[in-house]
Amino acid sequence: MLKKERKRSSPDETEGNGAVRGTDGPETAEQAADEQETANPAKSMELTKSAKRVSLAGAVFFALLFAVGVFLATFTAMSVRLDAAVDQAKSASPGGYSPGGAYYEKLNGLLSYIGEEYVRGADEKALWDGVYAGLLEAVGDPYSEYMTAEEFAAYTAGRSGNYVGIGVHVTFDQTQDAIAVYRVTPGSPAEQSGLRTGDLIVAVENVAVSAATYNEAVDLVAGEEGTDVSLTVRRGEETLDLSITRAKVEARNVLYEKLGDTAYLSILSFSESNVTEQFQNALEAAKQDGCTSYLFDLRNNPGGNLDVVCAVLDELLPANQTILHIIDAQGNDQTRETENDAFLDAPMAVLCNGSTASAAELFTADLRDYGLATIVGETTYGKGTMQTISPLSDGSAVKLTSNFYNPASNVSYDGIGIRPDVEVKLTAEQSARFYLLSHEEDPQLQAALKALENPAD
Repeated sequence: MLKKERKRSSPDETEGNGAVRGTDGPETAEQAADEQETANPAKSMELTKSAKRVSLAGAVFFALLFAVGVFLATFTAMSVRLDAAVDQAKSASPGGYSPGGAYYEKLNGLLSYIGEEYVRGADEKALWDGVYAGLLEAVGDPYSEYMTAEEFAAYTAGRSGNYVGIGVHVTFDQTQDAIAVYRVTPGSPAEQSGLRTGDLIVAVENVAVSAATYNEAVDLVAGEEGTDVSLTVRRGEETLDLSITRAKVEARNVLYEKLGDTAYLSILSFSESNVTEQFQNALEAAKQDGCTSYLFDLRNNPGGNLDVVCAVLDELLPANQTILHIIDAQGNDQTRETENDAFLDAPMAVLCNGSTASAAELFTADLRDYGLATIVGETTYGKGTMQTISPLSDGSAVKLTSNFYNPASNVSYDGIGIRPDVEVKLTAEQSARFYLLSHEEDPQLQAALKALENPAD
C-alpha cells in the first residue's frame, strides 16, 4: 500500500499567524475599559463585559479575515514561484523538459490513488517498474528500454560468451512438427550424449512439440547446471529417449567451414565477448587450410557490441583507416580507426538479408565502402543507432539510444538498409526452412560463391 501524501500549507502555521494578529483587538478594548473603571465601578464592569463581547467577536472576525488574506497571498506567491521555476527549468533544458513540478505531483497522486483504492491490491515495486518502463517506452524509440535488476542480470549473463544448456542450435521444422537440430557444438553435453545434426526432437520432458508448444519446449531444455533434461528424438525411422545433463557451454558465434578454396565463416552475432577470438581462430584455420577467398555469412545476425565488431573489422581493414563515425545528440562526430597492421588481402564476399542488423550492417558497409567485398543477398534491416546501457544503483538499468553511427563513408543506412551488389531473394518456402537448407539448396550462398569466382574489378 502506498502512503498517500498531499502537499498543503501547515494548519499550525496559518493559525499561528492569525492568533498573533488577532490578539491586538482584545488587548486594546480591555485597556480602554480599565481606564473607565475608576470613575464608575458598576457601570465600568457592565461596559467592560459588553466591550469584551464586542471586542472578542471583532477579534474572531478580523482573525479569520486576516487568515484568509494570508492564505491567498501565500498561495498566489507560491504559484508565481512554481510557475517561474517551471519556466526556468524549461528554458534551461534543451528539450524543454521539467523534472518534478506539476508532472511529478500528478504521478505521485496517481500512484497514491491506485495504491489506496485499487480493490485487488497493488504491488508498489511493480507499479514503479511500470512507470520506469513506460517512461522509456514513451520516448518512442524501439531500442530504448528499462530493465529490472533481474532482467539486466539475465541480459548481462547472456553476453558473457557462456550459457548453461546442452549445446545445440535448433529451429522449428513445420513439416515434421518437431525441433530440428541443425548444429551440435563440439564437446558439448549434446554431442557427448549422441545427439546429431539432423535429429528431430519430438518431445521435451514429455511435452510433445508442435507449433503451439515450440517455445515452451525450447525453454524446457534450459535449466540449472548439473540437472538432466529428457528428450524424445526421432532419427529416420528410429525413436530414441535421451537424458542429457546440462552444463556450462561456450557459445559458438563464429563457425568455419572450407568450401573448395573458399573459407565460409558464419558469424551469428557480435554480442558475446568471445567472438573476436573465435573469428581470429577461424581466419588462422582458413589460412592453414590454404583458402584463397573468404565468404562471411551475416544473414540473421542481429548485431551486438560495438567494441567486438570493431575488433573483428580490425582484422580485415588496413591500419589507420576509419571504421565508423559516432555522432552524439549534440552533433559531435567522433571516429574510430583500425590499429592492426595486418589485414586480409584476399577476395571477399558478404551474405546479408533483411535480418542483418546494426553491427552486422556496419561490418557489411565498411567492406563495401573500402571496395573489399561483394555484397550478396537482400537489403539489410537498417539500424544505424547505438544504445548506451547505464546500470542503476538498485541493479536495474536503462538502455537508451544515445548515438548515430555511420560507416567509413559517413553515409547513414539508418532506416534505409544496405542494398546488395548482387540481389538474390529466397522463396517463402526456402525462408521457412532457412536453417535446414543444404549448401546446394541455398541460392544466396551459391550466388556468393559464384561472385568470388568472378570478383568485380
